[in-house]
Amino acid sequence: MGPDTTRMETSGPAEEVLTGRIAEYQELLGLLVERPGLTVVAADPWSGTSALLRAALEELDGDWVLVDARPAADALDLAMSIADAAVEQLEPEAAAWWSGNAPPTSAAGLRLSRTLNLRGANAEGLRSGAGPWDRRMDEAVELVTALGRASVTLAIDHVGLLLSALPDRDARELLGVLRAVRQRHPTLDLVLVEHPDGVASAALSDAEHPLFRAGHQLRLRRPEPIRFVRDLAITRGWTGERVALVNAAAELADGVPALTWEIRELAANESSHEDRALAGWRKLRWATGLCTARQWDSLRRVHPLAQSIVAALACDLRPHAVEANSKSINDALRRLRDLGMVWQPLPREWKLSDPLLAAWTRDHAPAWVERRRRVGA
Repeated sequence: MGPDTTRMETSGPAEEVLTGRIAEYQELLGLLVERPGLTVVAADPWSGTSALLRAALEELDGDWVLVDARPAADALDLAMSIADAAVEQLEPEAAAWWSGNAPPTSAAGLRLSRTLNLRGANAEGLRSGAGPWDRRMDEAVELVTALGRASVTLAIDHVGLLLSALPDRDARELLGVLRAVRQRHPTLDLVLVEHPDGVASAALSDAEHPLFRAGHQLRLRRPEPIRFVRDLAITRGWTGERVALVNAAAELADGVPALTWEIRELAANESSHEDRALAGWRKLRWATGLCTARQWDSLRRVHPLAQSIVAALACDLRPHAVEANSKSINDALRRLRDLGMVWQPLPREWKLSDPLLAAWTRDHAPAWVERRRRVGA
């Protein structure tokens, strides 16, 4: 088993959440405090944005609901996830009744049911996922605003993965419904988190899209390793970590906050901080090796060229070093980008998102990679 990356992305002490990301945290918090209505956060993969988002939400005066869209298969699933999160986070006493683990006569459950009835929402439809998804989505947001105080923020993390997996028409309709329900609730702020160049970000500038100019976009990038060193000047009051150790860990993790601190956690008592970080990196690679190998195997189902492109990027070759036509290569890159497996730190530059996958692939690179290296592809 590998590390619990979901846990690492969304929790941890303040120094783990903010070191390397202090400027981005301040920018995100400032925007949320302004309550702009709708915000699309375009974040690089493995950039630590999930943890920043939770930390910023916890600083708000009003109520908030945070939803992870990754388990959702479609818009109906997302509506149910929003409703479940609203009850769990804003009305925890009714959570057992909502999930069916308390008697139907539960006092907290009956109060929640009456609240929904007064709002014209179908509690049973939301709990069971029955009926049209757009109606359930409207009711889920109604539930959020009913349980929230004067103002409430609904943040949907990783929604870009869901949107990119839906047919274009369905993704467009989902974003249109989300905009409509937000407009009907002036006390609601909506935050959508996706990868750069995602569906929602493109929609904001598309005059033919229902989301056109409906809100703001905030771009959050993965931190450069040196940012961890600079931010330690501020966060040293929270942590006694050696600068050299954190810097070495961040370099090995390619700036991924979650992996940086995992390496620090696994670092051994070697003679130098660089050696300590390297020992932690090796332990992390060993712990995640089986999962990474399975990830490589799964690439075959993403696109016929996915493995070849991942191998090229891991070995510092251009994607077009792969022997295939440009259309197929670009299609594979789009699919990998939509899954958060590759990203563009600069225009016309592609990188693998996961340093662990990159390291594993370099160690198991197919034979053609070395031939391409020799010819300077």
